[in-house]
Amino acid sequence: MSASLPKQWFEKATEDLAVARLVFKEGHTAHACFLSQQCIEKSLKAYLLFKANEYPRTHKLVDLLKGCEPFDSALSQFLPDCTIVDQYYVPTRYPDGIPGGTASGIPSETEAKEALLAAEKILQFLRPRLT
Repeated sequence: MSASLPKQWFEKATEDLAVARLVFKEGHTAHACFLSQQCIEKSLKAYLLFKANEYPRTHKLVDLLKGCEPFDSALSQFLPDCTIVDQYYVPTRYPDGIPGGTASGIPSETEAKEALLAAEKILQFLRPRLT
């Protein structure tokens, strides 16, 4: 593995969060939620690459977080965040991704803010741990 690969993953995560903030300002809550999910996913994968030289081929944030916890048990504090943001992976991208769509329809502004905050917290927590 290239030593720069975790850094590249983390840079993509940082970019996803920046774009999520931009689309949120334009009122695109579903996209803000999806990009928040992507930010967290890529952040956790960067951390796993840094610590273990691999990551599982999954998009499920809870599973990725559990894979990170043996390296830093403090990551367990983000389980509620990952559980919430996990729900945005499929339904924010496809109108028929889940039969009947999401229970509440398009994520609200409050839900999008919550997803953005979760992504920012996890990104900031992992940043100093990737050096």
